Amino acid sequence: MKLLPFRVFPLASVLLASFVGLASAAPISLTGQILGDPRTGNFHDLFIDVTITGDTTSNQVSWKVDINTPNHPNAKLDEFYFNMIGLGSDYSFSGFNPTGWDINSPASSQGGGNMNLEFLFEALDPSGQPHADDVTNTQDLTFTMTKASGNFLASDFLNAFSSCSSDSEMPCGQMGAHLQSLQQGQSGFLVGNYAVSSSGGTPGSGGAPSSGGQVPEPNSSSLVLLAMGLLGASFWARRGAAAKL
Repeated sequence: MKLLPFRVFPLASVLLASFVGLASAAPISLTGQILGDPRTGNFHDLFIDVTITGDTTSNQVSWKVDINTPNHPNAKLDEFYFNMIGLGSDYSFSGFNPTGWDINSPASSQGGGNMNLEFLFEALDPSGQPHADDVTNTQDLTFTMTKASGNFLASDFLNAFSSCSSDSEMPCGQMGAHLQSLQQGQSGFLVGNYAVSSSGGTPGSGGAPSSGGQVPEPNSSSLVLLAMGLLGASFWARRGAAAKL
């Protein structure tokens, strides 16, 4: 008895493979704006934009720290601070631009008062020669972050603890920065938190939310049900064809 070929089975296999791929991959796209300095007598027009991109199938994400403070054209980054879920030893860093910058853990923050819970990491130009190029309004700081065990989730950032200053005028935050060379020779401290990008991932899963006006893609549940239905149709069609022989 010879079974007749039926073309639904390969299609179902392709759909199941697609389901596996969709279930395992989701983009991570986080942003955050660090603002300062909120303290009386300090400049309040300091801004740094932070962008983090990657996906949940990888143990690496890319960071960009962008000073966006046009009222202080000579502003430069002294140190950038941030927290993560876990320990400092859970992460490593590479690919710095400007070359020569580095990240230490734990941080020893400057200019923001005493921290009752210090930041986990600090990015800085280490002391000594040669000096790295400054991070300014026209020169971003970028680097790659690698997770030692497992792949990244958006919750690794969004659920990180907040560091708080002993200065009552300074809010708590998951990120911070110390800017130098402001107008009148002042410096300032900035604080902020991670947020989901308007076009990026959702908390926890890192999945991208749909935006208005776009046709939604089929979700994974719909795809697996369709694939199982096609597999069932293939099975019964092959049995029916065999019974007629």
